[in-house]
Amino acid sequence: MSVKPRGLGRGLDELLPKVEKGVRQVSLDDLEASPRQPRRTIEDAAIAELATSIRRRGILQPLLVRPSGRRFEIVAGERRFRAAKRAGLSEVPVIVRELSDQEALEIAIVENLQREDLNPVDEARALEQLLGFGLNQEKIARAVGKSRSAVSNTLRLLKLPASALEALAAGRISAGHARAILAQDEADMEWALDQIVRRDLSVREAESLRRSAEGEGRSRRTASIYADMYADLERDLTRHVSAKVRIKGEKRGRIEIHFHSPDELERLLDLLGYMA
Repeated sequence: MSVKPRGLGRGLDELLPKVEKGVRQVSLDDLEASPRQPRRTIEDAAIAELATSIRRRGILQPLLVRPSGRRFEIVAGERRFRAAKRAGLSEVPVIVRELSDQEALEIAIVENLQREDLNPVDEARALEQLLGFGLNQEKIARAVGKSRSAVSNTLRLLKLPASALEALAAGRISAGHARAILAQDEADMEWALDQIVRRDLSVREAESLRRSAEGEGRSRRTASIYADMYADLERDLTRHVSAKVRIKGEKRGRIEIHFHSPDELERLLDLLGYMA
């Protein structure tokens, strides 16, 4: 039975001609992760979900690898590699290509961007690696299928203080929040991050942040009052509904009730008097 080749997306098509006819099986022991993998963290839950899919349907798309001594370095497909291990496979389908370090990094970045697997910090650090190959921002933009301004804005995120980079990578702030922080004076960036996270500000509110000695002192006193009051209320509500409750905001905000299964959600809805 013939199988119609699946496209990898316009960006990858330009970087990598179709070579499905070169697919072969390779032992997992002969594969190694790339030291230039753009994605720094891979969620365990996502690997477990993919492993379940692989047990049922197998690996639908071969990994892309390049020779590395007696073994092969993974260029694209590290999630599939990890999930295959968890699924109990001994070998996986691969396409072997002779690629330079620069070509391998370009393909890895494009594949991750197309799958939306990179957080903004990982994306910025990956693009920074391409700068190390002597590419300017215009050439990087062409290589990864983005506009030059998008590449410039992404690279600019690396000017954030370490605490803001950590918050951005963890998803506690968005790229829009990060750009609002970068608009502050360098001495006020940590302050702006604290305001955004503690007050759960929207991007528009973050863009309007302006620091003043008098206003900051008043804001801290007000926030402290609300924090103490809400902390007690969170504990009481958590005990009342037997689920984690968080109150976010100060004078305005929202109440979050966490659940971990459909059954727990159904219990909470019943407790709240909701009738489907």
